[in-house]
Amino acid sequence: MTDFRDKVNADRGLMKMVQLAIPGYRGYRKKEDLRIADRLLREELANRFSVVETALEGARKTIIKKNELRLIEDAGELVTRAGTCKERLLHAEQGYTGISPDYRIQEPQLNQMYEWDLGLLDLIEDLQNTANLLREKASSVTEADMTVELERALLAIENYEKIFDLRREYLAGLVLTR
Repeated sequence: MTDFRDKVNADRGLMKMVQLAIPGYRGYRKKEDLRIADRLLREELANRFSVVETALEGARKTIIKKNELRLIEDAGELVTRAGTCKERLLHAEQGYTGISPDYRIQEPQLNQMYEWDLGLLDLIEDLQNTANLLREKASSVTEADMTVELERALLAIENYEKIFDLRREYLAGLVLTR
């Protein structure tokens, strides 16, 4: 995957280059560029989460067609939670601290946040594989086997949610330390 930090740096226009040359403004510009790169990364991750959501929705539709009533609710919960994960990712905190804050989030901390978000990529790819497998198996496995597959997919989403919540705790720790 492209490192969006490099892309943002390469796409700097004349105005941003001038801002980098101004003492006192340089740090702001660099941190703002890191926030932009992190937002772009999270948008890409959310697009990949859309693939997960689509695959889970396909599995849910197959379960409905097979009239496996006991599984419909579980499949629907997976679709809902995947959508919630995607939205939380899109609207996650970006490390803004204002113009004259009591606390500051520095460039190394913003880079750590970017790396943390980049680490979510592996989790989302695992979710994609799990969701695709679930969609493929939905039409051919027994109800008991499908129950196991749904539980495995739910565990994968719960694992992602725990890791994402740690991101929020990490960022909250940055904000609380002065």
